[in-house]
Amino acid sequence: MSRQRFPANPDPPVMNAVRGTVAGNTVQAGIVHGGVHLHFAGAERGGPEPVPDMLPRASRFFTERAGKTEKFREIVADGRDGSVIVVVSGVGGAGKSALAAHWLRSLQHEFPDGALYADLGAFSAREPVAPAHVLETFLRALGTAPESIPTELDRLRSLYCQVTSGKRLILFLDDAVSAAQVRSLLPGGDSALVVVTSRYRLSGLGMEGAHFMDVGPLQPAESLEMLSNVLGSTRVEREMDAAREVVDLCGGLPVALMVVAARLLAHKKWSLERIAEALQDERRRLPSLALRGDVSVTAVFDLSYRKLTCEQAELYRVLAVHPGTSFGPEVAAAAVGRALPDTLNQIEALVEANLLDEPMENRFRFHDLLRLHARERAEAEMSEADRAAAVRRMVSWYLDCAFSADRLITPGRWYVSERDAAAGLPFSSAAAALDWLEAERANLAQAQREAVEREWPDLAWQFGEAMWSLFIYRKHYLDWLETTEVAARAAEREGHLRAESRLRGQLGHALLNLHRFDDGQIELTRAMELAELAGDLPSQATATSRLGILAKQQGRLDEALALFRRALQLDRRLGDRRGAALRTRRIGETLAASGRYEEAIAELSSAVELMLELPDPGGAARVSTFLGETQVAAGDPAAAVASLGEALAVMRGIGSEFFVAELLVALAAAHESAGDLEISRSCLRQACELYEQIGGPHAESLRRRLSSGPPADNSQA
Repeated sequence: MSRQRFPANPDPPVMNAVRGTVAGNTVQAGIVHGGVHLHFAGAERGGPEPVPDMLPRASRFFTERAGKTEKFREIVADGRDGSVIVVVSGVGGAGKSALAAHWLRSLQHEFPDGALYADLGAFSAREPVAPAHVLETFLRALGTAPESIPTELDRLRSLYCQVTSGKRLILFLDDAVSAAQVRSLLPGGDSALVVVTSRYRLSGLGMEGAHFMDVGPLQPAESLEMLSNVLGSTRVEREMDAAREVVDLCGGLPVALMVVAARLLAHKKWSLERIAEALQDERRRLPSLALRGDVSVTAVFDLSYRKLTCEQAELYRVLAVHPGTSFGPEVAAAAVGRALPDTLNQIEALVEANLLDEPMENRFRFHDLLRLHARERAEAEMSEADRAAAVRRMVSWYLDCAFSADRLITPGRWYVSERDAAAGLPFSSAAAALDWLEAERANLAQAQREAVEREWPDLAWQFGEAMWSLFIYRKHYLDWLETTEVAARAAEREGHLRAESRLRGQLGHALLNLHRFDDGQIELTRAMELAELAGDLPSQATATSRLGILAKQQGRLDEALALFRRALQLDRRLGDRRGAALRTRRIGETLAASGRYEEAIAELSSAVELMLELPDPGGAARVSTFLGETQVAAGDPAAAVASLGEALAVMRGIGSEFFVAELLVALAAAHESAGDLEISRSCLRQACELYEQIGGPHAESLRRRLSSGPPADNSQA
């Protein structure tokens, strides 16, 4: 007899269902043998799951950043169907945490499952917080029973992903040290909003689809609003000029503004003017931005500085003494004497740490207060000799590159300086070299001033020679005069007769460009005296030619012609091909001014060929301007339009607005002579606009010509 497999009278069936509203954990089971062991995740068994609210409270003195807030809300709205990660980075004291907390408070109603917060401690006095501790805290806040929380990181992470899966949560991770630290704390599912703040860029989170937002300084109006929020609008409005100065000297950095405001709150009799005066002195500025025994801007920056490697810290210090505001990676490499790839890596680390800004690709600068901090570290950790050596390396690098650029732009030019061409140039063509000189103009001028202040006349005078092409093609008159005057004085101080002659001649040329003929004559006469005293034939040839330019401008054409021919003889004796081309051009111009057009066209055509042989297409285009003008005067406007059109294309490629304008004026005359009046006036309008942008005396005569109306059309007469 076989044994029955089932009991003869089984228990009646049980319905396996849950009715009503259920919160917390629910277990459904069929037939159970040996009992059921339940492990509740909820803090209160059978009670509702907790909805954590861990967001920090909003600052009483929060100042809105409307543009950043709008961008943040756009990011959240675009990612409403999935998880969103936003990394908010910026220098210490920029107000990242306050801004993020404000944003998240405003959106909290859209995330019904709560908000988690952790200070990850990247820049606290302790070590950065371990992910395991954060995960344990989060799991407890989400209702997981302590006895159910594992201790191993992998299991913690797994449980955390389970618990957060499907929840509409806010996760605020403040002061993160790395992408890896953040990555292990990201919730499960695809419905959370995660905001991370850090002094680092945390670019590795881009692999998780993160959005990146940089928090920079406050705008002036926002900074004034912050001061008014703390001090009261009446106090700020009473001293608005001083308030604006304080805002400017604090660089829009919230921590600096709050320190200033706190000091003024503690000393109600102090004026804003008193604080402004203290901040004006760069050596007192950072010490003034401190609360006794409490917050200081220096301490905030020190936290970031101490995280740098030795190489990064050295670069941070050295760049603080850079002679100028913004800089490229090449001069940074020269400053520390390292290879460019290594230096770029270190610069990138400083940018990632928000100790340097990158306003455009491969262009870097300090926030004003960070520069002062870096200088303090340089003075504390580097000897004066080491700082001076670093500055001299940077000044020399700028000088070498400027000479190399000048050689590319103006081939065949001779120099008093004996500097060799620089290696590893950041440009490779004449047009790029001219653009580089333009971009670095402020730094070149500041490098020269640095050389003067440090009593390096051997470097200071050479900037006058090296920046010649920039001034000839771009006509920055104020810089031209200042740089050349400083260079001439430095050469005089060094007792370098040839250099002083060269530079006084260049200064005289600039003054003639500005139609300051009496001042120009003084400088040119002195240049000739020095050239003769030094027995320097190249300088004598140049000075003779420039005196010829002066004579021509003053209408003494026979004297000018004689001077140009004398200079040409010296050029040929010296074998100076460029000098011979220039003097031939001047002879042609003078012949044209004398009405000897056929001879002038022959000389100018010869000068074009000589320039092309150098080769100097820019110089050839310059000569073509005068050739076209002469062809118009000789009654051949068609030939003029052809030669001027070719020259215009060359000059536009080089990028000289002054010479483009000069060519447009010549083209206007050619088209007018040919009867094309509309084209002529169009050329004049374009030229006038360019001259007005450049400055100098040339725009006024064009404005008068344009206001007088179009010339009469006699083509049908």
